Amino acid sequence: MASRQEQIAAVLDRLATNTGNDVAGAAAVSMDGIVLVSKMAADVNADRMGAVAATMMGVTRRVSGELKIGATEETIIKADNGLFMVLPAGDQSVLAVNLRQGANLGLVRIEARDAAKTIGGIL
Repeated sequence: MASRQEQIAAVLDRLATNTGNDVAGAAAVSMDGIVLVSKMAADVNADRMGAVAATMMGVTRRVSGELKIGATEETIIKADNGLFMVLPAGDQSVLAVNLRQGANLGLVRIEARDAAKTIGGIL
């Protein structure tokens, strides 16, 4: 049987395959910022990205709570050259997805939600 890391790597690979060239990288990260599995580009520091992704989810959850708008489903940053999305993957981890500029956000959101749910189940 495949290890948890191998199972998560397969989920990240499937996410990239199902979204064509829209996903530049993805990673599963614990809520304390430790990268569990990374498929980020070589020029991205996975450890720093993991810390940022966990912080983003923590802040987003706090804002959602303060505003009484419910549980956080996703956080998206849109920048000049792409997007960065963070979704909860179970209670203690997140899925971080780096998208290329012009990505089909609707498709990526659908695929990323499925991937996050699967990763949460693995963990």
